[in-house]
Amino acid sequence: MTSHDPLSNDDGFWGLLLGKKYDKVPESERTLENLVSEFYVGRTKRIDTRFESIDDLIAGLEDQSADQAQQTLLTIWAEEKWAQKSSGSNGFQVESNFEDELQRLKEEGLFVEQLANNFTLVWPSKEVRVTTREDDRVRSRLFEQAHPLFVRKEDGSEVEVRGAKNRIKKFSKTFTDSDGVDRIERSQTTQPVIDGLASIFNDEIEALTLTEVEFQRTYLPDGSSLSLSNPAGVRNDLNSEAVFQELVDLQSLSELSHLEFNHNKTGKKVELKVEREETGFYFEIQDRYLPESEKEAIQLLIEDKLGISFDSIYPYDVQLRDSYIFHQILTGAVDTYIRYFDDLPEEERSLLNEFIEVSEIDTFECYRCHEVYEGEEPDECEECEGDSFRDEIRREVSVDDEAIHEAALEALKETGDTLSDNGINFLDVTIDAYETKNNDYIRTTFQEVASAGKEANTHRYEYINYCLGNGRLPRRINQYLLNSVLIVYGKAYLNGREHFGTINLHDLLMTDSPEDLLVSAIRNSKSQFRNRIIGRADDAFERLQDLHQRGTAGEFDDLSQEERKELKDDYDYNGFERDVFYLLKFMFLFTERWGREGETETDGCLVIPEEDGYFIASYDPKLTYTKKGYDLDAGEKNKAAWYMVTENLGGALSVSLSDDENLDAHLFVSNNFREGQFPHVASRVQEWFEQSEDVEKGGIPVAFLPLESLLSLYEIFDRHYDPIIEYPSVKAAFRRAFTEKVKNGEDGYSVVDTDACDTVEEQVLQALRGTTRSRTLKDHTE
Repeated sequence: MTSHDPLSNDDGFWGLLLGKKYDKVPESERTLENLVSEFYVGRTKRIDTRFESIDDLIAGLEDQSADQAQQTLLTIWAEEKWAQKSSGSNGFQVESNFEDELQRLKEEGLFVEQLANNFTLVWPSKEVRVTTREDDRVRSRLFEQAHPLFVRKEDGSEVEVRGAKNRIKKFSKTFTDSDGVDRIERSQTTQPVIDGLASIFNDEIEALTLTEVEFQRTYLPDGSSLSLSNPAGVRNDLNSEAVFQELVDLQSLSELSHLEFNHNKTGKKVELKVEREETGFYFEIQDRYLPESEKEAIQLLIEDKLGISFDSIYPYDVQLRDSYIFHQILTGAVDTYIRYFDDLPEEERSLLNEFIEVSEIDTFECYRCHEVYEGEEPDECEECEGDSFRDEIRREVSVDDEAIHEAALEALKETGDTLSDNGINFLDVTIDAYETKNNDYIRTTFQEVASAGKEANTHRYEYINYCLGNGRLPRRINQYLLNSVLIVYGKAYLNGREHFGTINLHDLLMTDSPEDLLVSAIRNSKSQFRNRIIGRADDAFERLQDLHQRGTAGEFDDLSQEERKELKDDYDYNGFERDVFYLLKFMFLFTERWGREGETETDGCLVIPEEDGYFIASYDPKLTYTKKGYDLDAGEKNKAAWYMVTENLGGALSVSLSDDENLDAHLFVSNNFREGQFPHVASRVQEWFEQSEDVEKGGIPVAFLPLESLLSLYEIFDRHYDPIIEYPSVKAAFRRAFTEKVKNGEDGYSVVDTDACDTVEEQVLQALRGTTRSRTLKDHTE
């Protein structure tokens, strides 16, 4: 075999073995000796043990055919990858001929490559679309992407597979589709495991240092998770008075998420993960990169010291997990119901009986083609005309979401009309049912009053709360960014829900103090609210900025009716109204979105705290794809005036307005105004007010906010986000500067142009100089 033989010239083969290292070897230096030298790095011990030296390996390869040499190198590569993968419960029992089963996999379309030392590579593949550059063009094509699974036949009939979980799952389905192959499953056990796990609090394992521990829930007020991490070890902190008994105790071990150890001999990490499924939980070890010779010994040591078995599934009913079983059954999990329902306490069983219905369905499976029929046994299979059927009874658990809603509503109604939370009082608390066309909600309204802080002094909140189980969150909650608390059960409880205040249905129905759960959830909802907005506001800014740039570039000039229709199909009035709302909501948290398509009502409301009350304005976004700009015709003038009069007289704004308050302004927001219409619109609005006897007259302007200015305001707020959120004086300066520009116009109207936005930023910077951040303040406006 020469230095430039077919083996050294096989780019695909060496790319697999060396990865990116192969690309760094110049083509002129890609000799067999150089390539094997690169391959030798990191595999020194393995290669020297088998071949004594790299020279002996190269000599052996040169004496082999190209195919034999490839198999030798692939076997070394596979053994190394095998050791880097976690050992685990991916075992199979093969009673048939293993070679025949591999041949069957090939016939099923999997690429199979047999190596030495009982190793086999199996390559599941999937189609992926890849975008590439071809000469002066970019093209997207479908390719078959393959990743290896490492299969090793043990002594006897056992086969172990290592690799990515999702690929093993697909492989398992195909591999076990044979009467001669079965997956080795974990067995159910009735053994309690809590006592054994308790050793993490007090028993050292000589070979392993506990460096990380995580609990899903703790005894903190809101049950937050707890993670302790320290490379030197966490046992002392875990046993400290501040943690043990105060935050976690032995019962908390049922909430254990994972443990991480340092293997003192090798310095490698070993992670013990708790995986949960319908019928119980099991332990999985992550021991990647641990030498193969150490893996089995470490597993046996952990099993012995913690009193666990990696081959067992531990049922929840012996592990202090009644609430978890409660929610599992509310997912409709039949196996959980059959196994655990009768062992639950009477109170949990009684509640579940109100919420679920268990039905039995007769099923008949065709022996020949496995087609399943429900109800009555057919005379003949419609698929294969077979006449023999296997009859079984299938149970189904259906969940009554309406009953859960009613139970949650009744439980929350036990809340008093006055609540308190860390010096903040909730007064005039009311809880009632609230229905829309598609969903039922639980509405909570209250007046928030605090001893300090003007925002909390007079604002009235409305929370639209929803019972979320196995379905999807109503779009309305996020589209309108409603203040919401979620009462979670079933899948929603098990999966968790970020950025919302939540109440565990089980806890709500079992507690004597529902008000504590409600107050805690409202507090969490408030603290997480900006996280719900930020991502949506960023996306909205990009869409609106694109719209503005295209309009400025003249893309919307001289469009045909058909072209304008296509633009509206791509980005319509509703999308524009939504995105304007997201930006305003990001800057002014009390902004509300109201407008319903086809209804004569304002699209939204700005409520901005001031020193002596609130600045309150209705607003309407107006999208146009015309060069002339949006036509604020007589109809729009009348609508603006109508909003201002009717909302003052008790429309939806009455929730925010007190008895002696008027609406302060009406804002138009558009990507392209007809500026010459501004005086006429303002004049028409004043005429309406002069004709109204019930509304205080004079001085209520119409304001025009061009899209360019809205984008500029957003950038100012985003640029100074941290100090605006952190310092009340800076936040007040931003608000005050904006409202002054809206109110202080001429001839009954104002225009918030880019010069006005510059003034807003100047006032923000001036306020910022008065804070403790002034030492590091830089002016970025130039």
